[in-house]
Amino acid sequence: MTVPAFAQSTNGAAVPTTAQLAAVHPAMQQVLQYSDTGHWVMTLQADLNGLGFNSGPVDGIFGPKTEAGVKAFQSAKNLPVTGIADAATWQDILAGYGLVPPVGQAGATNGAVAQSSAAPTPSSNTIDGHPILHVYHMLATAYGPSLADNYPYGPTDAFGQPLQAGMIAVDPSVIPLKSTVYVTGYKDSYLPQGGFLGQAMDTGGAIQGMRVDIFMNDNSNVVSNFGIQPVVVYVLGN
Repeated sequence: MTVPAFAQSTNGAAVPTTAQLAAVHPAMQQVLQYSDTGHWVMTLQADLNGLGFNSGPVDGIFGPKTEAGVKAFQSAKNLPVTGIADAATWQDILAGYGLVPPVGQAGATNGAVAQSSAAPTPSSNTIDGHPILHVYHMLATAYGPSLADNYPYGPTDAFGQPLQAGMIAVDPSVIPLKSTVYVTGYKDSYLPQGGFLGQAMDTGGAIQGMRVDIFMNDNSNVVSNFGIQPVVVYVLGN
């Protein structure tokens, strides 16, 4: 894995600037405002909702509720209250998920940008040798091998293969099936700590837009305890 030089500090001496972070975080390259549409608006809405700032439904339409959510977030973070999601606003949104240091922070370490290169991070150009193609902030649920979770087809993926650990269900219009992915940001003692490499091999009726379903080869109690969590999904190349 390749880690940019500014992300290698472990003593707080090289906290990256907003411009440096924007170079490796696609979300920070988006400037979104009223009337914009698309999957980045869905990402913004899901992220704000996950942080407790109501931006309305995650529908990809930047309307009055999304604008109000952005303004409320900006006010809470002492940013200019413009209602426009610019690089600084995105930085503090990502900071809310522990992915980058917040705007104005200096001389402090951060788990995402000061981590050892032994673990994939959003500041990396590659993960396990795979180039990062896209980064999505999504809501995740979990499903298991039971018939109730896979009715009426049984525990098989979208291609009829047995479900295996590391598989996720996706909306193919967002993440193409058979994509290699890296999923992180969840909190669950039954999944690999920190994140896992997997593949987008399944679909689901409720898995639309900025949603994923993580397969857990375990009992229904373990699966249901996962709940609904915000995650970061990296779509990787070969």
